Amino acid sequence: MKKISLLALTIAASAVLSGSVHAASGTLQFNGELNNASCTVTPGGDASAGNGSNILVDMGDVSFADLEVASPGVGNVGVAVSDLNFDIGCPSGVGALSSVIMNFDPNTGSGLDSVDGRLLALSPDGASGAAIALVNSANDIIDMSSAPSISAPLSIDQDGVGTANIALRATYLRTAGAEVPGAANGSLPFVLRYE
Repeated sequence: MKKISLLALTIAASAVLSGSVHAASGTLQFNGELNNASCTVTPGGDASAGNGSNILVDMGDVSFADLEVASPGVGNVGVAVSDLNFDIGCPSGVGALSSVIMNFDPNTGSGLDSVDGRLLALSPDGASGAAIALVNSANDIIDMSSAPSISAPLSIDQDGVGTANIALRATYLRTAGAEVPGAANGSLPFVLRYE
């Protein structure tokens, strides 16, 4: 008898406690897609292949006197000194993909310019008083502070081979601060994705 009443008490206590305990539950749902795209980037214009997956952009030897001033809020530059044409080639197997997107990550490169966050900072221990503007084919500044990307249509031929072209330009812009001549280098990592 004691066993039954102890069991009944335990069940009753559980019922009371379970009525006062509220739990939330849900589901983690992961969405994505895997594809066979293994595209390569071939640089053109003023860009050339470097070591590994690096692309070298020759910005030339430029005078501060020839640089435009970076004006916050002004999104267009008059002169872009370096043309970057990226030909992207994907072997067969890209399926129904229709575009290639180049995502930039300035923060893991030379960073954002401290004066104008739209611009790519120059690497330390070199020139100062300028920064690098990446611009589209219309010379509009691509804002580095907003997780920038640029896309191009991916054309698929009858054999399933995909090609795309991304045309960019780059220029130095003067920023605030002392103009110190020297090496004016920068780095901007990118990742290609496909849709």
